[in-house]
Amino acid sequence: MKLGTIVNEKSGSVPEDGRDQLLALLEELGHEVALPASLEADLEEQVAGLNAAGVEAIAVWGGDGTICTVLQTSSDRTPVLVLPGGTMNLLPKRLHAGELNWKKIVETVLASPKSEWIPAGEVGRQRFYVAALFGQLTHLGESREAVREGALLEAVSILTDKDTLDVESSLEVEVNLAGERRAFPATAAAVLPDADGGLEIAVVAPDNHLDLAAAALDAMVKGWREGAHFHAAGAASIRMRHAKGDAISATLDGEPCEPGESVSVTYIAKAACVLVAGGGT
Repeated sequence: MKLGTIVNEKSGSVPEDGRDQLLALLEELGHEVALPASLEADLEEQVAGLNAAGVEAIAVWGGDGTICTVLQTSSDRTPVLVLPGGTMNLLPKRLHAGELNWKKIVETVLASPKSEWIPAGEVGRQRFYVAALFGQLTHLGESREAVREGALLEAVSILTDKDTLDVESSLEVEVNLAGERRAFPATAAAVLPDADGGLEIAVVAPDNHLDLAAAALDAMVKGWREGAHFHAAGAASIRMRHAKGDAISATLDGEPCEPGESVSVTYIAKAACVLVAGGGT
């Protein structure tokens, strides 16, 4: 197989000689390797150059930001082999059954490669493939890992004893669900692209800290979907606005952003083509 390679050696868990290690392994496994024409070019140019060179797949080793950019700019006909090189590695975990050893992933996937499409949610022009969180909780660093996992209520449970936690329902959320629009206030909302179709949303809208704590306890016992004040799957689109006109805080696959005082989240069924194991021998 002719494989293009993109490696961000500045990512959290990629070694300084990561590119050389990846190239050596691919060549050892008998694959033809292609490098971007310029390693100094931006990621979009590197991806375009590899596609123009006729690679059959692109192996990307980097953090969430690097992986997302490559997925968004890769050709529909060129699957991406996603390797964990960041801090949380949410998408690599999901695609490779929790495996985080990049060498094992390369060997396993290339032994029986299979191309498959994955969905995404989109906010503006930015996509997320695992989870997005909107609202107050995105400011609170101690819950960052739970936020990155999309575990909204787990994040809440960590923070219920914080004096600074604001339970005011400042978000106005509107969900388009099976042609019916439902609107409600929320303190925070988690949104996930559902592989079965549409967006999944869970929101917290507590009246007080005790209500917040109760929701968090339900989440720990039953799971965050059951513990949410509102949960729905299969939404075609979701809109949110800040009741006071402030910018909405958000994380998209763990990356913080402020998309503005209003947000529109849409579902993309075939957002990226990835390379995973399971193609047979």
